Amino acid sequence: MCIYGRGCVVLSGADGSGKSTLSRILTSVLAWRGPVCIHWFRGSHLLASVLARLLSRFGVFCGNCNPYYKICIPGKLRRLWSHLEFWSLLPHIFVRGLLARVCRFLVCDRGLLDFVVWVIVTLNYPGFLRSVYGRLLLGLATREGPVYLYADVNTLAKRADVSREFVARELAVYNVLARYASKCWVDTGVGSPVDSVRAVWRCLRLR
Repeated sequence: MCIYGRGCVVLSGADGSGKSTLSRILTSVLAWRGPVCIHWFRGSHLLASVLARLLSRFGVFCGNCNPYYKICIPGKLRRLWSHLEFWSLLPHIFVRGLLARVCRFLVCDRGLLDFVVWVIVTLNYPGFLRSVYGRLLLGLATREGPVYLYADVNTLAKRADVSREFVARELAVYNVLARYASKCWVDTGVGSPVDSVRAVWRCLRLR
């Protein structure tokens, strides 16, 4: 059972994997069965997001490591930045816990697995997995039981708003960590979005 409750669905995957599209379809399908809440987040939120926007104005931080904010965090600051990312994530976890109490179904567009991958890829920081935060979040990601959405890198690159290089790095990390954290895998590169939703439905055996 998902960490947030029985009716929780967490969709994880690289940019372009179809998380947002499937979340919307799944929400509409579930709506006739009871109240549905949808919750979305991506990396670098709240305080981390504000600081990222500020740092993007300084040349020393400019780069495409974080494609949404166009910044690169220097190696010496990676550990500090991972702290900021973690504490900026906590309010989202609390909100999900609250939503799960008021809605029969909670559809999560991205989960803790996505956050871990985000930190590793945007900071070029595989050592995050050995940190207290990394171990804790990966353990909680396993309890979320996410459905891992994937496709080949060319398909993802065509759909995503980020570079093919970034997508390829994301996909490589996802393919390793999803083996430990995900409930099941759904290939969104074949068939229609509706076909993918059916696969998610079968995976979770929603009632």
